[in-house]
Amino acid sequence: MTRLSDFPRDEAVYVGTIRSPVSRGSIVSMSLPHLPRDYRSITADDIPGARVMAAQGARVPVLASGRVSYRGEPVALIVGPDKRKVAEAIALTRVRVEEEPADYSFESCDSSRVVASDSLESGQVEAALKSAARIIEGDYRVGPQDHYYSEPQGSAAAFDYDKLVVFSSTQWPFHVRDSVAATLGVGKNEVIVRPTILGAHLDGKLWYPSLLACHAALASMLCGRPALLLLTRPEDFLYTTKRSPILASYRAGLDESGRLVAIDARIMINAGAYAPFAQELASRSVRSATGGYACPNVRISARAVRTDLPPMGAFVGLGTGPMNFAIERLVEDCAAAHELDPSEWRSANAAARGDATLGASLKRAVPYDALATRLLAISDYPRKRSSFELIRKRRADPSTAPGYGIGLAFGHQMAASTFGRDGADVPSVEVTLSKDSTLTIRTSMSPGSRSTMDIWKKSAAASLGLQPSSVLIQEPSTDAVPDSGPGTLSRNVSVVTKLIETACAGLASKRFREALPITVKKALRARSSKAAPESPLEDASWGSAVVELELDPVDGLPAVRGIWLVVKAGRILSNDAVIRAMKHDAAAALGLCLGEHLDLSHGPADLDALRRYHLPRIKDAPKIVVDFLDDDTDPRGIGELAYALIPPAFANALSQALDLPWNTLPLGNFDHPFGDR
Repeated sequence: MTRLSDFPRDEAVYVGTIRSPVSRGSIVSMSLPHLPRDYRSITADDIPGARVMAAQGARVPVLASGRVSYRGEPVALIVGPDKRKVAEAIALTRVRVEEEPADYSFESCDSSRVVASDSLESGQVEAALKSAARIIEGDYRVGPQDHYYSEPQGSAAAFDYDKLVVFSSTQWPFHVRDSVAATLGVGKNEVIVRPTILGAHLDGKLWYPSLLACHAALASMLCGRPALLLLTRPEDFLYTTKRSPILASYRAGLDESGRLVAIDARIMINAGAYAPFAQELASRSVRSATGGYACPNVRISARAVRTDLPPMGAFVGLGTGPMNFAIERLVEDCAAAHELDPSEWRSANAAARGDATLGASLKRAVPYDALATRLLAISDYPRKRSSFELIRKRRADPSTAPGYGIGLAFGHQMAASTFGRDGADVPSVEVTLSKDSTLTIRTSMSPGSRSTMDIWKKSAAASLGLQPSSVLIQEPSTDAVPDSGPGTLSRNVSVVTKLIETACAGLASKRFREALPITVKKALRARSSKAAPESPLEDASWGSAVVELELDPVDGLPAVRGIWLVVKAGRILSNDAVIRAMKHDAAAALGLCLGEHLDLSHGPADLDALRRYHLPRIKDAPKIVVDFLDDDTDPRGIGELAYALIPPAFANALSQALDLPWNTLPLGNFDHPFGDR
């Protein structure tokens, strides 16, 4: 089964969700209609095992009991063989809640709502700011966004003899297994999770699929029949996780030549209800706040705030993308203040070998100059920017926008997330060479894309002198693969590819000394928290981007004319596949800038917000050019780079076209230029 919608419907019951009508309060009562035979309700009192689910530092109720923490929180389930009748019963159900004032704000709050924090400080920030020749300040905001999956989320469950088999579109199959087993009060070996197709998940399927799997599993166990829970598109949009909104407030001190002497950054993160991944978001935001630039005096703090919105959290990069937007907008302001070319400013301030801005010395300089040399040539950035600057400065009417802009951005993708420290969720890979020279790779981390699958196959085949067609990747069912922790865009290439190569090297050493089949298992050695510190920039993938746009003379909307990307991510194993993936990501990232606006500052989304939420159409994408700086180092991840680079490059171009700084994305008060969905 590739999609949940393909789940066999014979004998199955459908699962519908009764939800909280308010954002905060105490449940007073729930009134259910008369349910026909073969239909039933499920509440927290019916759960045979744990009533709360562990979710990366948070405890999320499987079904709310006593209190509700966001509008749409699951309170009960209705289960029955007719999907229409289940929906009718839900519509007739009344949940009475003693409503309390809800708080959706996060940009300032008292300490009682702070659920996670992190900080980094080095040097003498206040002294450096006082002595700085110039201080640049800015508030940079990145709003919430929906993952908008090709198929709405859901789950299915059915018994296969004495095992409960759960079908789930998840990045973390073993988290689903463990959560379901705990909820049902059974052993982990009594639950098997078989992941369905992930699609473009944007790191949004890390923990929420586990909650839906618990609901489907409860229905299957209590009814003794296969159960299918498939959210509608409105349910998925209104009640599942979104990207955490972020406010990053910066003060940067510059010397007479324009070099950074101090950065003071305060980061506020809206974590929503329960706040899964809040600590991860705070920590990665801190480690991304200075980008690839050197600064001797740094003070960065990040706080994740609980609000009465549906759970916020992971999006591509888990906080690194919004921070790259913030630092790259700050960089542009710094260059403008000293009337320096933005590329020259970046070159002068790029972190060199030995730089310790983030606490540990860099072993290698960041590759800005190498990337810029290629990027500026293929995009014609210097000439275009000079022309657009002349238009901006010499326009006859200063009250009108110049109308033309070209923006530059530089950034990185961390080598891997911090999962796996001190032995927790350590990625692992198992490879088996059979008698017919077929190589099977087993890991619970789904490739996520065809390009990643091609990289894994080519890497393994090259190590053993095989054809890629003879390499098989085992479906990541929890009864057939090792527990490798969560799959994310930053791990699947950079971590798993290296493990595959290491395992294949071990297999090659045994190949002609032992009888086939031979199996070798390799796991990433967890980095101890007591180990010597290492810069977050080590072994990162790097990229730079240029976006060119102009404002429509009739309606004033920004129309993107071209995107250029240059990437340095180690050895490229499949040029065509990687270029296709990067072009797709660049078009999607542009959509995050232009049309996907969602305002949650006054409360959770409604159906009008869904109707206004516009997605880009790939056929409307501008010209996109992708190039690589190939080298002989290990392949590294690229799945997050376009999402880190395109938004700031776009905002920098828009700032030039408007002749005013644009520090907020998505645009919001611009109508989207892509047309209707």
